[in-house]
Amino acid sequence: MVMAELRLISHDGPPRAIRLGEQPLLIGREPECDICLPDVGVSRRHARIRPHEGGYAVEDLGSKNGTQVNGQAMRFARLRDGDVVACGTRSLVFRQLGPPAPHTSVVLTDRTPSDKATRYASKYREPVLPQQRLKVLYDLSGRLTSLRDTNELLKDAMDICFEMFQFERGAIGVRPPERRNVDWPVIRNATGAEGELSISRTIVARALDKGERSVLADTDMAALDPAVSIVQHGIRSALCVPLEYQGQVLGVIYGDRITSGAVYTDEDMDFLAGLARQVSIGLVNSRLLEAQTLKVQLENEIGLARDIQKRLFPARLPDDEHIRVAALNEPGRHVSGDYYDVIPLADGRIGILIADVTGKGVASSLLMANLQAAVRVTLDPARHLNDLLSQWNALVYHNTDPGKFVTCLLMVVDPTRRSLSFANAGHFMPVVITGDRTTCRELDVDRGLPLGIDPKATYGCATHDLGPTPCTVFAYTDGVVEAMNAREEFFEWPRTMDALHVEPDLDPHRLIHRVRTAITAFCGAAPQSDDITMVAVHLP
Repeated sequence: MVMAELRLISHDGPPRAIRLGEQPLLIGREPECDICLPDVGVSRRHARIRPHEGGYAVEDLGSKNGTQVNGQAMRFARLRDGDVVACGTRSLVFRQLGPPAPHTSVVLTDRTPSDKATRYASKYREPVLPQQRLKVLYDLSGRLTSLRDTNELLKDAMDICFEMFQFERGAIGVRPPERRNVDWPVIRNATGAEGELSISRTIVARALDKGERSVLADTDMAALDPAVSIVQHGIRSALCVPLEYQGQVLGVIYGDRITSGAVYTDEDMDFLAGLARQVSIGLVNSRLLEAQTLKVQLENEIGLARDIQKRLFPARLPDDEHIRVAALNEPGRHVSGDYYDVIPLADGRIGILIADVTGKGVASSLLMANLQAAVRVTLDPARHLNDLLSQWNALVYHNTDPGKFVTCLLMVVDPTRRSLSFANAGHFMPVVITGDRTTCRELDVDRGLPLGIDPKATYGCATHDLGPTPCTVFAYTDGVVEAMNAREEFFEWPRTMDALHVEPDLDPHRLIHRVRTAITAFCGAAPQSDDITMVAVHLP
C-alpha cells in the first residue's frame, strides 16, 4: 500500500495534513467523524476514504450535496496523486508520500505479556543514565532535532535505534494531529522476514494514553530455556517508549529481539526514552516545516487567485463629458467576496452592479467569479432588471452551497435622459448626492431576498429622475458601514453620510477617497474586518 496523506485546505484557518493508514477514514459534519468538516454543505456522514487495490479510494455515502473529485461528481473513485476531493466548500488534496510501505506490517495483538515479565515506568520518573549514554544523547541531539522531512527523520531515528540497541525488529508509530489512530510509517525487520510484526496492544496503549515506557524481559523463563520464551511470547525482549512533547504523546518507538540471548534492562528503557525525547522535538520541527511549506504554497496560490480576480474587475471605467465612474475594492483577506462591475450597454446606457457574497476568503471569491460570468452573459438592455435578478437568484440557488448567498444591487444609468433604474436583492440602497448639497438621500425600492435563498423570490424595480443639476450616485457594501475600530464599534451609516457631506465636490474619485480616509481614521490600527467596496457614478 502506498504511503499517502490528505491535505485539508481550510478557508478559515491554516491547512493541515492527515496521514492515511490501513483503517478507513470517515468524513462528515459529525464531531465523531475522523475528519470533521463543520460546513453546512457537508452531510453528517458524507464520504469515506479507504484502502483500495494497494492505494486509496473515496466513496460517497449518499451525501445530500455529493462528493467531487477534480470537479466531477463521483460515487466512488480511486485516488491518484494530486486529486482534489471536495465536500461542500472544503477541499482535501490527496498526496502520495513516496514508495510503497514495506511488506512487513504492524499488528496490535491482545495477547498481553505477563506482569512478571513486563516493567513499566511512569512518565513522571526521570530517566537514570550513566555519563557515557548522556554524552551519546547530547551528540545525537543536533541530528535528531534538525529541520527536515518527517520520513527522513523517522528512518534516521530507526537506524540509530538498531545501532544502539541491536533491535532485530522495530517500528515507529505516529499519531497524526487530531486523531487517535496510530500510523506506522517506519517498520523494519533485520532478520529479512516479511509478514506481520505483532506488538502488544497493552504496552502501546499505556505508552500513548499514559506516557509510560516499558521493558519486556522474560529473564526467569529464559534462564530455563530461551526457546520457551520465543514460543510463548514470540520475542526474547522488547522496549516501548512514547514520543512525547510538552505533555502531548505524538507516537511510540518499539523494538524487540526474537533470537538474541541478551535482554533489555531498565537503563536501556531510559536510554531509549531519552532518544525518543529528541525524536519528538525533531518530529514537531518537521511538522512545523511541513505546515510552513504548505502555508507558503497556499499563500502563493492565493496571491495568484488575487491577481486573476483583479483582472475580473473592469480594466477601464467610463470617463467623459457625459458620465464619470470611480470604484474601489479592498479585500479583507487576500481575495474578495465583494464584486462590482460596470458594463456599457449597446443603447448608450451603463449597467452597474455591486454585490457581496456572504463569508470571506477563497470560497466567496469563487462564487463571486461565477456571478460575474453570469452577469456578463445575461445582461441585456431589453430585459427588466427584476427579471435579471430572478434569473441570477435561481442560478445561485441551484449551483452553490445552501449556506452561501449574495446581496446584490443592479443599476442602469442613462446619461442622456439622466435617469437611474435599479433593483435590489437584499443590498444597501443607492445614495444620490446633488451639487447644491441640499439633498443627499437614499433611494428606495422593494428590497427582495438575497440571491440564493429562495428560488422563487421576486424583486421590485424603480426608476429615479436624476434631474438637470450635477449629481453623483454612490453604492457600497457592508464593509463600509461595518468597519470596526479597536473598541469593536462600527463605522455605521451616519459617519458615512458625514464623509459624503464634507465638501461640495462631486468628483467620484475624490468622494470615494473621502469615505475611505474617514474609515481609516475611525478604525485606527484595528485590522480590516471585511471587504470594502464602493462605486460612484457622476453625471456633470
